[in-house]
Amino acid sequence: MSVKQIDTDAEENSDKSLQAIFLNGWQGFEELEETSLPFNSVEYQLKVKDVMSKFEAATTFVNRIGLFSPNELIDEVSTDSLQYLLLPFFLGKTALRLKQEDRGEVLQIAEVYFKDFLQRCEEYDLCGSRKSDESGGSAEGGNPNELAQLMRAAHARNNKIAQFRKKKELEEFVKKMKLAVRNKSVDDEVRREFFLKLLNKSIIDANEELDSVKLEKQMVQMHVAAASVAAASNDDFSANTTMTTSNSEHAGHSHHHPHHNRPQTKRKPMQPFIITRNAAQKAVFGAGYPSLPVMTVDEFYDQRVRDGVFPDEEKVEKMNREQAIAAAKDPNEKEDEEKAIEEVQIENDDPEYLERMRRMDEYKDVVRRGDGNRYNRS
Repeated sequence: MSVKQIDTDAEENSDKSLQAIFLNGWQGFEELEETSLPFNSVEYQLKVKDVMSKFEAATTFVNRIGLFSPNELIDEVSTDSLQYLLLPFFLGKTALRLKQEDRGEVLQIAEVYFKDFLQRCEEYDLCGSRKSDESGGSAEGGNPNELAQLMRAAHARNNKIAQFRKKKELEEFVKKMKLAVRNKSVDDEVRREFFLKLLNKSIIDANEELDSVKLEKQMVQMHVAAASVAAASNDDFSANTTMTTSNSEHAGHSHHHPHHNRPQTKRKPMQPFIITRNAAQKAVFGAGYPSLPVMTVDEFYDQRVRDGVFPDEEKVEKMNREQAIAAAKDPNEKEDEEKAIEEVQIENDDPEYLERMRRMDEYKDVVRRGDGNRYNRS
């Protein structure tokens, strides 16, 4: 047997070993998601550590044989190798299930895994770069107006809805094709599509997990800070007990609190701008000279609002807010809401809806489809 043949056989054996370890870890990961064991149980934590050890062993294999290169394109990666791009994602998801006293350390490890997974996917142009939205939070030197905030909130909401729908579609495809791909009962093209869609779904999951990890890290830091403050307070409690007691007894003889008796200063109301030169001119010339302006700006505007000439400020602001939200709304979501409202009206036998439908039927009986303005038509 030649040396080249020996190297080829060794490589094939290592590939088989890598695939076996990876599949065992993948199946164990799915068991963790489906099991009813409590998170804090010893059996569950042993399963978590076993799954992590298998994924770590598979990662060691991948690094040893140099399976991936930053200079290659995704089309150059073989179909069987695509699944190993998921290793850091699976490690991050599994690490979050670990129960340790230092939760911050677990979060830090999971964050490294997710960022490594996204970085590798970016190198293969599988996802856009994860950019921070902090720069778009405010304009130069000032706070953004309410309309801009509503537009950004509606845009972010629509993006989340679109990501959710895309994720559900990918999950359905992955669930449908998983067993066939594992058993290799489908052709190479279908298997490649499966792994690419699984990667796209995992990219969405990784971004969501990073957001959750960021929030949880802040909570852990707040908890640690509160615990340190509480510990310091407990250390000083015994030393300050006597002093606090004596001070409270001394303060009990005095009931005078100057800040309680201080009158609360009220903000001076805005004075309306007078159209006439002064208030005396308004009082003197108001009745005898109707051609002169005899109202303040506020009085003039209030009168026009009562007459229906000018719109009410609150109504205008509410209309602008509703229009902004409606403009940024997803058309599919708006259509679903209209259909839901229509179904409710049909079930409740809404009289207005029934009357409108009857008028529409009568109109269709009288006016045929295509009738209309036929002026100057043959």
